[in-house]
Amino acid sequence: MTLDVYDISKRLLAERKPCVLATVIRVLGSASAKPGSKAVIDDRGRNLFGWVGGGCAESLVREEALKALAERQTRIVRVDLDDEVLGVGMPCGGNMDVYLEPRFPPRRLVVAGSDRLARHISAMAGLLGYAVAVHAPQAEAEHFPTAETVVRGDWAAFAPEEGAAVIIAGDHGEQATILERVLPAQPGYVAMVASRGLAQGLRARLARDGHAAATLSALRSPAGLDLGARTLEEISFSVLSELLMWERQRSGLPLRLVRETHVPNGMHSAGSGGPSPPLVVVGSGRIAEELARLGALAGRAVTVNAIQAAPEDFPSSTCLVTGDLDYARLDITPETQVVIATLHKGDHLSMQKALEGQAAYIGLVASARRSKLVLNFLRERGLGDARMRQVFAPAGLDLGALNPTEIAFSILAEMVAMHRGGSCRPLIEQDTSATSGRGQTCRDLFQ
Repeated sequence: MTLDVYDISKRLLAERKPCVLATVIRVLGSASAKPGSKAVIDDRGRNLFGWVGGGCAESLVREEALKALAERQTRIVRVDLDDEVLGVGMPCGGNMDVYLEPRFPPRRLVVAGSDRLARHISAMAGLLGYAVAVHAPQAEAEHFPTAETVVRGDWAAFAPEEGAAVIIAGDHGEQATILERVLPAQPGYVAMVASRGLAQGLRARLARDGHAAATLSALRSPAGLDLGARTLEEISFSVLSELLMWERQRSGLPLRLVRETHVPNGMHSAGSGGPSPPLVVVGSGRIAEELARLGALAGRAVTVNAIQAAPEDFPSSTCLVTGDLDYARLDITPETQVVIATLHKGDHLSMQKALEGQAAYIGLVASARRSKLVLNFLRERGLGDARMRQVFAPAGLDLGALNPTEIAFSILAEMVAMHRGGSCRPLIEQDTSATSGRGQTCRDLFQ
């Protein structure tokens, strides 16, 4: 069997070892490596497979690969093959650019429990790219199709690895027993889905049993961001939003507030207690596809309006509207939540249509700069801040989203918060003295 760099990197990731894929992307002059030459560098800086040049060129690439791993960022390295003093001192002549792509094994998430909430959290976490391990006495593998491992066993055998992220969604009567097993393992993050009163009672009990305050500080309960969650699906968004926020060290607040693109006055005050509103996605591409997929998992009625789109790219439950060049068939009501993901092809026109339909939420998938341009375009056409109070541009919560699935997830989490009147703050940090029971809402942040 002939191996290539992708086989080697896949094997390393399966062993939970990070690596760097180095690719020569440009060569000027003479060099022993050619454009497209590749190598795999491990987390010790060793070239395990492939070729991007010999001698000092390889040494420089290996050094820079370790920096890329440490920073968790891609980089392009210029290798000078000509300068004997300031370059790498090789006689080839010319220079080459090498693209370094750090690769990391999937993030591990342990779900303790087997009820419907545990199943939904596991399914959504699997879509987000987590390597999910499930443990519960009643766990059945067929109920967790996206999980990497499912262990059916009692809690005496529950032993999450040190530094793991753990979400406890088990029966309330089992939570104290689960925590007794989890906390000594020194997990990096422990979220327990429970009421504030139950969480406080469990903390007090564990403290009496000798668990140090520093150990108990890892426990986040009530778990999740305050999205005003009321359904099982919304609770999943709440808990996993907090996990992403914690991992990426972000604020969890709406991006339009963080990036100061659009902060209008006159927001509506209270969230709705009604069912999840219909979701209309305008546009095609990966983010639109992920919005439809996550929306379907969340139980939303999803319509995708795209000039060109293939039915096989979306869940079977998606209502697909194609060929609507002027958005004449864009069905918007005051209950609709709209996400515009047109890749900047007519996004200002579809947003105007959504504003005219008085949509409850209008999210624009765009950079902060592009968002400001679109908002200014609409203002110039007489749509002031009072009309645009439901526009979220850029769309989504500040969770540090890095790929289309995470971007779509952050947008759906923001839609839940706006529909329910959540504050977007961690529930564990909420001020319980507020008369509303939750305190300031997400909408109140813009008053």
